[in-house]
Amino acid sequence: DPSVLVCPDFMSAQYQLSRTGMISAMVTEVQAAEFLHNSWTTTNEALCIQWQDQVEGDDRLSAERKHLADEEDEHWQVALQLEEATAKADERKKNHSKHLAIPMRPQLFTTNDEALVSDFTMCKLDKGQYIELYYWTNHSLDNAAANYSTRDNDSLV
Repeated sequence: DPSVLVCPDFMSAQYQLSRTGMISAMVTEVQAAEFLHNSWTTTNEALCIQWQDQVEGDDRLSAERKHLADEEDEHWQVALQLEEATAKADERKKNHSKHLAIPMRPQLFTTNDEALVSDFTMCKLDKGQYIELYYWTNHSLDNAAANYSTRDNDSLV
């Protein structure tokens, strides 16, 4: 950044050779130093303007790149959403029954009572054997509840 540079002292010993080449009958050493100072200032101002233009150009370029990256990201998002929507529609076509709406209807007969099953049915169920459908009908369940006994017939009471 040339704007932070400090103008050197052209009257110092290190600039003696530059001043000597400019000294003549019409130009004094102070005027030569003044001329060097003015040329350095003019050059530095031109460099500052050039630096500022470069910074602004870099800012514009970076903003344009960011804008293009944002647009590309937006295009990717739209493409991804389109792909997901297509996949979802294909899934709905393939598994139509899986995506059926379940209607919310109130149950007419709700019960919190547990069904009492006959001992014979429970034994077969514990063994993992086949149980006829009859044992799960209302008539069989009512019969099991009516004949339920809490005592064992083989006990000595």
